[in-house]
Amino acid sequence: MFLTEMTRTLLAIILCVITTPKLISASPDLSELHAMRDQARDAVVILTDDVLKQYVMGRNRPYTVAIYFSAEQVSEGNPSLRLGELRKEYGLAAKAFAKGPDSDKIFFFEAALETSQMPFAMLQVNALPCVVRILPDLHVSSSTVELSRADKMVPDTVGTHNYPWPAEVFVKFMGDRQGLKAAEVDRPSIYKSPLFPVVLLSGLVSLAYLVYKVYTMSLLQHPALWAVLSLAVFWFSVSGGMYNIIRGVPFFIRDRKGNLQFFLTGRQGQLGAEGFTLGTLYLLVSCSVAFITFLAPRISNRILRDTLSLIGTAVAAGSIYQTFMLWTMKTGYHHVLHV
Repeated sequence: MFLTEMTRTLLAIILCVITTPKLISASPDLSELHAMRDQARDAVVILTDDVLKQYVMGRNRPYTVAIYFSAEQVSEGNPSLRLGELRKEYGLAAKAFAKGPDSDKIFFFEAALETSQMPFAMLQVNALPCVVRILPDLHVSSSTVELSRADKMVPDTVGTHNYPWPAEVFVKFMGDRQGLKAAEVDRPSIYKSPLFPVVLLSGLVSLAYLVYKVYTMSLLQHPALWAVLSLAVFWFSVSGGMYNIIRGVPFFIRDRKGNLQFFLTGRQGQLGAEGFTLGTLYLLVSCSVAFITFLAPRISNRILRDTLSLIGTAVAAGSIYQTFMLWTMKTGYHHVLHV
């Protein structure tokens, strides 16, 4: 009887020694994952193949996984999707959960097509926008994973009435099913700056002084003011400013590295900065030609007249050249001069 108890005890100890390392190795290193999240600019970890295998794949995890899918080519070719704004809201939701009481129970990732294609194939993502939620008890292997509609944030399930979905929608979607709590979404705003009252007061004082000077100098009756206003209206109209306002075209977007991008290389759309750049080039050409035609001939000094005329010609030629260079970048066509 004593030998039997000793044998059972030894077998139990040996079994614990054998299985404990496996259990430890099967559990992801949360400290390293926390470090990766802290190093990210908005608490969103880039999902590479190694990160996918280490922190997402497996029979279970002690946390929920949220994955935002992005593709730079789709963002450039379809600016109407406003994926840059959606990514910003996703980052705000990630920071809210990272600061909340359940920061250890959910982690946010971004799967960029340029970085890794494995998440797209594994979760069968073939259209954007798409955000998925992987629950802790879901088995994720290298083969395809079937997710229910309740775990996908796509236009068919969430709707498009308030698209791009604000951070509060992401927080509600990710936290409702498991009761995860997040901190309040902290949106950066100029109104929260301690310098805002000073800037506002300075602006009001400057505006009042400007209105007073305009009133006392009868500037509104000066033709030069109306000429400048006419040029401003011309610049705004040829830049497509009203179209950008009505359609909600973003002035710029951010690529997956967070860098500002003002021009799209494809032919399927353009950003607001591109339209205003073209409007500025048109204005430079028009003003240069008008100067050479009407103002330069009235200059009595021949050297000054010729110099300013050459400068005006160079500005007009340079603006036309930059316009064609932008057209070449958009269309892919190249100009060949045959002599």
